[in-house]
Amino acid sequence: MKALRIRHSTALPVREISALTTRPGESGVELMAVSDEEFAVITAELDAELRPAATQRHDLSQVLPASILQGEGGSGFEGIAADGERTVFVLQEEEARILVLAADMKALLHTIALAVPEAQPRYGATWRDVPNKRGEGLALMTGGHVLIAKQDQPVCLIEFGPAGDAPRGIDADTLLAPGAAFERPEGEASELVPLADWPLGESTGEALPSINDVAVGDDRRVYLLSSKGQTIARLEPRLDPGERASADGEWKIDGELPGGEDAHPEGLALLGGSHATVAVDSKVAGDNVVVGELD
Repeated sequence: MKALRIRHSTALPVREISALTTRPGESGVELMAVSDEEFAVITAELDAELRPAATQRHDLSQVLPASILQGEGGSGFEGIAADGERTVFVLQEEEARILVLAADMKALLHTIALAVPEAQPRYGATWRDVPNKRGEGLALMTGGHVLIAKQDQPVCLIEFGPAGDAPRGIDADTLLAPGAAFERPEGEASELVPLADWPLGESTGEALPSINDVAVGDDRRVYLLSSKGQTIARLEPRLDPGERASADGEWKIDGELPGGEDAHPEGLALLGGSHATVAVDSKVAGDNVVVGELD
């Protein structure tokens, strides 16, 4: 197995980071982070060495309705993505929904419910009965579809889309292209249902005993992060419905993560080329982000 070589470590002003993503910023790439405890999004411009700098906290307590803010157990934010219009998409695991926020994060534009029937093979009952075993990790697709990672019970990827749509599968053409806007229905709310799912192949499942975040590289490939395995994996270029998800590249996180051997890497963002950022779910103040290179 190859390695992610850690070059720098630093801190973002939020504890228990649960997901990362990037979007175009005013002067380059902007890193975005969410926590499963706080109703906030952290943004940071990246400096010349790709370290987060000039951070800003976007408090959503004045943006989201009381019905969302009154949920128990914190925000439940477990995934984040952005489209070509810089619109922000935040996944709430236990509520099984995606919050669609304006680019400046001063308005809630839309909510997307992820509706899984109890009879859904393999994971329908778990989705219903165990709220913290729902979606964890988000990537945007064409046609208003989304790719959701299920952390465990079972570990898998799920393509959601409007009821009646055919699944598109996962490849460079079905993942939302840089600069493209995500297609969402008119109105304040909509619903997506499972169209296809991909359990992990045997060897990939051994390397990834959990999936904790999803990222799309500039190579238009899907990368997965496992907290339990402290591993990043790159999926094969095309996944068709009915197949298992197998990786053709795996990288062990090599070097001192904040928290050491007991660290829980939860967030992943690809920064272009071979560079990646990994965030650690830490409950104490201090470094919680590393920047490294995929050998």
